[in-house]
Amino acid sequence: MSYQHVLVTVDLSDASKTLIDKAIEQAKPANSKLSIVYVETDRLREYPKEEIRIQAQLQKLADGCGYPVTETLSVIGDLHMKVAGLVETSDVDLVVCGHHHNLISRIFSSVPKLVNNVKTDLLIVDLGS
Repeated sequence: MSYQHVLVTVDLSDASKTLIDKAIEQAKPANSKLSIVYVETDRLREYPKEEIRIQAQLQKLADGCGYPVTETLSVIGDLHMKVAGLVETSDVDLVVCGHHHNLISRIFSSVPKLVNNVKTDLLIVDLGS
């Protein structure tokens, strides 16, 4: 199956590169659009200093990935709601996100909410512990 627009969710950690690489694997065969989104779920940002720092990190990821990135986004809110909205408004047909296998992720995983709310294909990448 080929996708036209792949959206990858990142947390700006070292694992973000793994997720972007996996998204590129899916995007390359059809020369699909690739968008990167960072969703801040835990707190509000101190504008504009915090927003500038986040955008710089996103741009660094985009510039270093070796594939054209259509858009980098930084939003605040619940991951499943923000991603579901982007899927609908941006014609995304694949969402790539990661999952850690640790106690915190088992208790507070966002994957079930994504599965139940995002109306497109999902690729959940194992990021280990």
